[in-house]
Amino acid sequence: MTSRPTTLVESDQLAQAAVNILKTEDFVPKNSRWLFSKSSKAHKDYEKAVQDIAWRRRTARERAIDEKLKKERAEADAAFERTKIGAETEHNDKTAEARKPYDETESKARSERDAAIAAANLAYQQAIAAANRAFARESSVLDQKRDALIGEAKAARVELLAAIEAKRNAELLQLAEDLKTISLEGPMRVVEDREAWSLEDRKKALVGVVDMAGRADVDAEYVDLCLRNVAGYVFQDRFLKPEAQHHRLMGTYVLEAMVDLARRAPDKRPTTIKYLHEIVVHNPGYTSPAFIRNLSELYVTASSDTETSYTRDPIENERIFDTMREQIADALKLTPRRSQVPPTAAENTLGLSPASIAGAVPQSSVPAPPIDPEITADLDARDLLPLEASSALGAEKDAIVQSVATPNSASTSRPPPVPAARRGKRSLVPERNH
Repeated sequence: MTSRPTTLVESDQLAQAAVNILKTEDFVPKNSRWLFSKSSKAHKDYEKAVQDIAWRRRTARERAIDEKLKKERAEADAAFERTKIGAETEHNDKTAEARKPYDETESKARSERDAAIAAANLAYQQAIAAANRAFARESSVLDQKRDALIGEAKAARVELLAAIEAKRNAELLQLAEDLKTISLEGPMRVVEDREAWSLEDRKKALVGVVDMAGRADVDAEYVDLCLRNVAGYVFQDRFLKPEAQHHRLMGTYVLEAMVDLARRAPDKRPTTIKYLHEIVVHNPGYTSPAFIRNLSELYVTASSDTETSYTRDPIENERIFDTMREQIADALKLTPRRSQVPPTAAENTLGLSPASIAGAVPQSSVPAPPIDPEITADLDARDLLPLEASSALGAEKDAIVQSVATPNSASTSRPPPVPAARRGKRSLVPERNH
């Protein structure tokens, strides 16, 4: 084993320690059990010097060994790096040489792939563009169909809403018309309830219904409703049982009220004359001087009326006037004269049928009352001369006079119609529409 040579300083230190031991005792103790004395200070100093020198030498030697090994390690690392770099360089060169076919093949395949992708993209773009154009065309057609359907639906909706609004307006108009008839419920109830009201009250209520048809604020439908109910109430008299004949409503007062209405309201005259004629036809035998006189004057008034117009069509307007005159003339023919009806029949306040009265009292046995044109209806040709002169209706009045003077003539005969040129006083063009 080699040891580091002792330096002069260390040798002097060890020599001085050894001298200190030798002054007092042996350098090597003779005791076999323990080499050094435990209590000798010199031996302790010498041992300490030995340990210090050994520590210093060990530290220096270890440092030198480390330096040497570090250098050798660095050389080994450098040699490894050189070998590694050379091996990697050679490997890379050989790998690059071996990769050349791969790179060529990969480059060629990439080129072919890129070309295929470009062609596929072009075909894709072309197909998408064609599909988009086809979709645009189909979408345009579908949009047009949708817009057409929506337009039809809107038009149908507008028509439906218009129909609904028209229906609503019609319902409101009907409601207004129905509300107008509320005022009729009172007198109609009085007329219908024969057990609760007296005959006089019922007759007055019936005349009230006739008068309500003459109000200026009512329309033609209201007038028709009033007069139709009047005719219906009178018509129901024929179904009364024999013990209920005292409830009969029919009487000359109904005829006189309707004639008065026709004279007062020219615009309601056709409807009034229509139901008057119907009542006279179905209820013969009722007469009074006032009724016949007023009905004759109504005929003259209706014939000479040149201001009232019922429709815009002149021909239709003329037909309405002709119908009114025919119905008035027919009512005059069907109405018996005072000289032809027994007093009990002329004053038929109980509403008995003329047939039963005529059967009870033969007509040939009843003397004729004196003729007075002012208070009876037994008119002759001389009584209508002033009217004929004032209205210039010569030929037409001759027919009326002839029908009045010959009451036994057939009830279905009609006076000959007067040509429009002869009437002259009423224009064919309607002047005022009522």
